[in-house]
Amino acid sequence: MKNIYFKNSCFITILCLLFFVFSYAQQEIPSCEQNIEKAKELLSDNSPFNNEEVLFKMISDCAELGDAEAENLLGVFYINGVGTEKNLTKAYELISRAASKNHAKAQYNLGRMYKEGEGVSIDFQKAIDWFEKAKEQGNQRAAYSLGYMYYKGLGVEQDYQKALYWFRNSDDHMAKHFLGLCYYQGYGISADEEKALEILLTNNIVNSATLIKYIEKNQKQKNEKAVEMALNTNTEKPNQNDIAEVITTEANNYRHKEEANIEDMQGDWVGRLIQYDWSGAVIERVLPIEMSFDSENDSIININYSFLKEEKRIAASKKQDYLYFKTPFNFTLDKLYSGNPRELTLDYELLSIHFKKQIIGNHTYLTGKIDSYIKNWKEYGQPTSIVLKRLDNDIDIEMLNALAAQEDQFIKLYPIPLKNQLTIQYELESDTNVQIELVGLYASRNIVIAPASLQKAGKHTYNVPISGNIPEGIYVVRLTAGNRLYTRLITKEN
Repeated sequence: MKNIYFKNSCFITILCLLFFVFSYAQQEIPSCEQNIEKAKELLSDNSPFNNEEVLFKMISDCAELGDAEAENLLGVFYINGVGTEKNLTKAYELISRAASKNHAKAQYNLGRMYKEGEGVSIDFQKAIDWFEKAKEQGNQRAAYSLGYMYYKGLGVEQDYQKALYWFRNSDDHMAKHFLGLCYYQGYGISADEEKALEILLTNNIVNSATLIKYIEKNQKQKNEKAVEMALNTNTEKPNQNDIAEVITTEANNYRHKEEANIEDMQGDWVGRLIQYDWSGAVIERVLPIEMSFDSENDSIININYSFLKEEKRIAASKKQDYLYFKTPFNFTLDKLYSGNPRELTLDYELLSIHFKKQIIGNHTYLTGKIDSYIKNWKEYGQPTSIVLKRLDNDIDIEMLNALAAQEDQFIKLYPIPLKNQLTIQYELESDTNVQIELVGLYASRNIVIAPASLQKAGKHTYNVPISGNIPEGIYVVRLTAGNRLYTRLITKEN
């Protein structure tokens, strides 16, 4: 009996010990949910904790178990190099895995990666798709991001009304900031400074605090006055009949203008570079510019220009009525309104000018649409035009202004610069025969993107993989729609 009792006693003792060890282990080993919450707490701005490797280990263990929250957070760690080397490819894998599990924050983060081209090629349409999925689950940052896409026309037609809709339907601080900016500027709504201040003063972020300072200094009125003065600076009373001719002959439509050939451009010109808001409807900045053209041959033209107190000589290639710059045309402009006190200027690169010639009265004008690139944001610049008149003639500023109206850019391209993928978007008003080519500006190699075929009316998108064997340089997307030719410039980097 003693042996039986002893054996039973030992068995019970072992069970008790195992239960104690298991209970202790359960208390000592936090759950993934606890680890994630602890990591977020330690990542907070006021936390003195700085052992990022410990955080990385805490989250990576949970991510390996398939926890979507951990996968998303670990992806963010890889984006920012928290506790590990930055690895955007790994970040994309983790975040896309979490997004596929319907994790709202991961869906937003995946949309942002597609928008910025982090770990994946830029694809605005996919960015919008993921932002919409995240918004359906209540992600406020995603709603703001949709507004931003419409605000600038990234992957969609630029539309302040739709931008305002998303800004109003998001509690995100940046959405409120842009809503205040729209009220202040009158973008898509009547300008209302009081309403703008009401929104911005209750929005506790540095962006809004910075914009409030601009409002307090009456910056909008100063900018409008500067534009008015630039447009009214006149050495000769303009001929009203000439201006009427510009309007009644629909001079703003490029089909009614003539191609400017090299012979037309020879000589000295003076005029204005005009920058618009994102809709292309409101002039926001007018800058004087002088340009002199002399040609080397039928396709290469040299330009001496005086702009923003700089005088430079650059070379450009002339293809039909486009100038593509072989030498970079770079300049820096002060931001009219900065939401970031550490970013008060923007660095631009002028990519091309779509020049046309028009004779009004006794004067010849060169009018051009400018494609520019904002290096800080990796985005196309806002609509910009240039209007020139020969230096030996009096300058009719009102006429220059009348000729400078924008028209929509038919072809939209991204990313900028091009690397391993090119997305082309355009919209047809009716069923049309279309052909698309990618043409090397300084090489004979042409790539047929879409052979000639009848395409239906509506929006069209092409996502084109680009081989690494294609050399760096400047390329032109050439789109023929019916009897009209559209071209747009893009640069290729490896």
